Amino acid sequence: MKYLTVFLGVLMAGCAHAAEPARIAEEGSPCVADRAALMALDYWEFDQGTEGIRSVMATPGCELVAADLHRDYHAALRARGAPVMITVPNDEEWPISETGEMSILYWHEGQLRAFAGDEEGAAYLFEQSLNTPETSHYGWDEYVRGSIAFLRSDLGALEAAREAMAGKTSPGYGDLNLGVLDGLIACFGRSYKEAYGAPECNRRPGVAP
Repeated sequence: MKYLTVFLGVLMAGCAHAAEPARIAEEGSPCVADRAALMALDYWEFDQGTEGIRSVMATPGCELVAADLHRDYHAALRARGAPVMITVPNDEEWPISETGEMSILYWHEGQLRAFAGDEEGAAYLFEQSLNTPETSHYGWDEYVRGSIAFLRSDLGALEAAREAMAGKTSPGYGDLNLGVLDGLIACFGRSYKEAYGAPECNRRPGVAP
């Protein structure tokens, strides 16, 4: 179980949004060549594989289509209600969800909506990715709360979350996310997309501002 905790800490190093109108990713569109095949992938291939959702995210102008695909894929996992499995480096299979509820998928959908400028929709989704104190590792919840504070233009709450997170990270586990919060502070007032990804905002370890 200790091994799984560390592995999931690296993985974390991300509810259907009813108010969001659906954008259907049509078969053969510039965003999705084969929607059915994409939605049939297992969790790891869908979320982390190069042929999964990342191929959609890499296509300019497809951020919101990718967000909707995250939403629909996650809804299908929850409806199926089966354990979600991953294979860890020693080839053992571990369940990372017993029911199909995956907090990291809320986070990834929320990031895509934040990149597209939907700050409140993203903040709502980020809130769904919060864990319980027993399952939050390496400052994840503080990272989430700091990101929400940025989206809601609350510099004080962002700085407080950053300080709370600082004592819960270690090299390789959470320190990249701490660097993200530092970048959000450095570029406070800019869009989430800019503060998260612009070179001059980058405060991740090993990168000079």
